[in-house]
Amino acid sequence: MARLPPPPPLPERSSLALDPAYEAAATAWLSARRGKAVWSGPPPIARMIENLIPPDQRKGGMTVKELQSRWRDVVGEKLACICQPDAIKGETLVVRVVAAAAPLLAMRTNEIVGLVRLAGASRIRKLSLVRGPLLSRAQAKSARTQRKLTATEQRKLDEQLEQVSQPGLKAALARLAEATAHLD
Repeated sequence: MARLPPPPPLPERSSLALDPAYEAAATAWLSARRGKAVWSGPPPIARMIENLIPPDQRKGGMTVKELQSRWRDVVGEKLACICQPDAIKGETLVVRVVAAAAPLLAMRTNEIVGLVRLAGASRIRKLSLVRGPLLSRAQAKSARTQRKLTATEQRKLDEQLEQVSQPGLKAALARLAEATAHLD
């Protein structure tokens, strides 16, 4: 590899003195071009919508109530029978668990945290198990706000379900309509 020659020596301090005429010309040129407004672009969208999102949902998505309503979908039927989300404290999801199943859940904490984060609660990093009785299905149903279908809604649903020939599918669609009636 060839070596480069050393840089030329710096000139003496006396030769660096500036010419007053050039100095005045440069000052005039700069003063004519300064003061133009700089446009920084639009503000970040996160700052614009910050006040539209409730504080508990700003960092991490789901609230406890949303997680409780979707728990069976998030962790599956088997795990949902033995545990329920109880609270979110910072980055920790507190899960109420049947005492006998606590060791099983302790082994699967990383999997459950991953499923919860995948479902939309991205701020959850840890799982805390609390042994205790679970809410029964009747208590859980009463906790949710469901309303019954009105007579006209029931007639309309029956008319729509006449075309369905499979009884299992018809029953499932009827349950779905009743469960989502409160969303209207």
